Amino acid sequence: MIDRASPLWWVFAAGTAALQLAVLFPGMVTRGQKIFVSCGPVATFLALTAFSAVNGWPLTRMLPCYCAINLGIITGMLGHRKALRSYMADRAENPSLPEDGTATPWALQVAFTLPVFLGLAFWYMRG
Repeated sequence: MIDRASPLWWVFAAGTAALQLAVLFPGMVTRGQKIFVSCGPVATFLALTAFSAVNGWPLTRMLPCYCAINLGIITGMLGHRKALRSYMADRAENPSLPEDGTATPWALQVAFTLPVFLGLAFWYMRG
Protein backbone atom coordinates (compact mmCIF):
# COMPACT_ATOMS: atom_id res chain seq x y z
CA MET A 1 0.00 0.00 0.00
CA ILE A 2 1.24 3.49 -0.80
CA ASP A 3 2.45 5.53 2.14
CA ARG A 4 0.15 8.42 3.00
CA ALA A 5 3.04 10.89 2.68
CA SER A 6 4.23 9.52 -0.67
CA PRO A 7 4.81 12.05 -3.46
CA LEU A 8 2.93 9.64 -5.73
CA TRP A 9 -0.30 11.12 -4.34
CA TRP A 10 0.49 14.30 -6.29
CA VAL A 11 0.62 12.23 -9.49
CA PHE A 12 -2.65 10.50 -8.60
CA ALA A 13 -4.28 13.84 -7.79
CA ALA A 14 -3.24 15.34 -11.12
CA GLY A 15 -4.35 12.20 -12.93
CA THR A 16 -7.79 12.08 -11.33
CA ALA A 17 -8.33 15.80 -11.99
CA ALA A 18 -7.40 15.32 -15.66
CA LEU A 19 -9.62 12.24 -15.90
CA GLN A 20 -12.53 14.12 -14.36
CA LEU A 21 -12.20 16.85 -16.98
CA ALA A 22 -11.91 14.23 -19.73
CA VAL A 23 -15.15 12.60 -18.60
CA LEU A 24 -17.12 15.82 -18.13
CA PHE A 25 -15.90 18.02 -21.02
CA PRO A 26 -17.61 16.04 -23.82
CA GLY A 27 -20.96 16.69 -22.12
CA MET A 28 -20.50 20.45 -22.03
CA VAL A 29 -22.01 22.46 -24.87
CA THR A 30 -20.93 26.04 -24.31
CA ARG A 31 -17.64 27.66 -23.43
CA GLY A 32 -19.12 28.89 -20.14
CA GLN A 33 -20.08 25.35 -19.16
CA LYS A 34 -16.56 24.12 -19.90
CA ILE A 35 -15.06 26.91 -17.81
CA PHE A 36 -17.44 26.10 -14.95
CA VAL A 37 -16.58 22.38 -15.08
CA SER A 38 -12.85 23.09 -15.18
CA CYS A 39 -13.20 25.06 -11.93
CA GLY A 40 -14.43 21.93 -10.10
CA PRO A 41 -11.07 20.24 -9.47
CA VAL A 42 -9.48 23.60 -8.62
CA ALA A 43 -12.25 24.53 -6.16
CA THR A 44 -12.04 21.11 -4.51
CA PHE A 45 -8.26 21.42 -4.18
CA LEU A 46 -8.56 24.90 -2.67
CA ALA A 47 -11.18 23.70 -0.18
CA LEU A 48 -9.00 20.79 0.93
CA THR A 49 -5.98 23.07 1.12
CA ALA A 50 -7.90 25.43 3.40
CA PHE A 51 -9.13 22.50 5.51
CA SER A 52 -5.61 21.15 5.95
CA ALA A 53 -4.28 24.62 6.83
CA VAL A 54 -6.98 25.22 9.44
CA ASN A 55 -6.35 21.84 11.05
CA GLY A 56 -2.57 22.06 10.78
CA TRP A 57 -2.30 18.94 8.62
CA PRO A 58 0.16 18.56 5.77
CA LEU A 59 -1.52 18.91 2.41
CA THR A 60 -0.30 15.49 1.31
CA ARG A 61 -2.51 14.00 4.01
CA MET A 62 -5.57 15.37 2.18
CA LEU A 63 -4.60 14.15 -1.31
CA PRO A 64 -6.27 10.72 -0.92
CA CYS A 65 -9.48 12.57 -0.12
CA TYR A 66 -9.03 14.78 -3.19
CA CYS A 67 -8.51 11.72 -5.38
CA ALA A 68 -11.58 10.06 -3.87
CA ILE A 69 -13.78 13.07 -4.62
CA ASN A 70 -12.59 13.13 -8.22
CA LEU A 71 -13.03 9.37 -8.63
CA GLY A 72 -16.49 9.51 -7.07
CA ILE A 73 -17.58 12.12 -9.59
CA ILE A 74 -15.95 10.28 -12.49
CA THR A 75 -17.58 6.93 -11.73
CA GLY A 76 -20.86 8.65 -10.97
CA MET A 77 -20.93 10.18 -14.43
CA LEU A 78 -19.90 7.08 -16.37
CA GLY A 79 -22.56 5.91 -18.77
CA HIS A 80 -24.41 9.22 -18.81
CA ARG A 81 -22.55 11.14 -21.50
CA LYS A 82 -25.53 11.46 -23.87
CA ALA A 83 -27.92 12.42 -21.09
CA LEU A 84 -25.43 14.97 -19.74
CA ARG A 85 -24.95 16.50 -23.19
CA SER A 86 -28.72 16.68 -23.73
CA TYR A 87 -29.25 18.25 -20.30
CA MET A 88 -26.49 20.81 -20.86
CA ALA A 89 -27.85 21.65 -24.34
CA ASP A 90 -31.26 22.30 -22.80
CA ARG A 91 -29.62 24.49 -20.14
CA ALA A 92 -27.75 26.42 -22.85
CA GLU A 93 -30.92 26.98 -24.92
CA ASN A 94 -33.08 27.93 -21.94
CA PRO A 95 -30.88 29.49 -19.24
CA SER A 96 -33.95 30.82 -17.43
CA LEU A 97 -35.14 27.29 -16.58
CA PRO A 98 -34.98 26.52 -12.87
CA GLU A 99 -31.93 24.47 -11.89
CA ASP A 100 -32.93 20.91 -11.08
CA GLY A 101 -29.78 18.82 -11.14
CA THR A 102 -31.33 16.31 -8.75
CA ALA A 103 -33.72 15.13 -11.46
CA THR A 104 -30.88 14.04 -13.74
CA PRO A 105 -30.18 10.36 -14.39
CA TRP A 106 -26.67 10.54 -12.93
CA ALA A 107 -27.67 12.15 -9.62
CA LEU A 108 -28.32 8.83 -7.88
CA GLN A 109 -25.13 7.31 -9.25
CA VAL A 110 -23.00 10.22 -8.00
CA ALA A 111 -24.86 10.18 -4.68
CA PHE A 112 -23.77 6.56 -4.27
CA THR A 113 -20.21 6.61 -5.63
CA LEU A 114 -19.04 9.78 -3.89
CA PRO A 115 -19.68 8.54 -0.32
CA VAL A 116 -18.22 5.12 -1.18
CA PHE A 117 -14.96 6.61 -2.44
CA LEU A 118 -14.79 9.12 0.39
CA GLY A 119 -15.41 6.38 2.92
CA LEU A 120 -12.55 4.37 1.46
CA ALA A 121 -10.31 7.44 1.54
CA PHE A 122 -11.17 8.16 5.19
CA TRP A 123 -10.50 4.51 6.07
CA TYR A 124 -7.13 4.72 4.32
CA MET A 125 -6.24 8.06 5.91
CA ARG A 126 -7.17 6.80 9.39
CA GLY A 127 -4.88 3.79 9.30
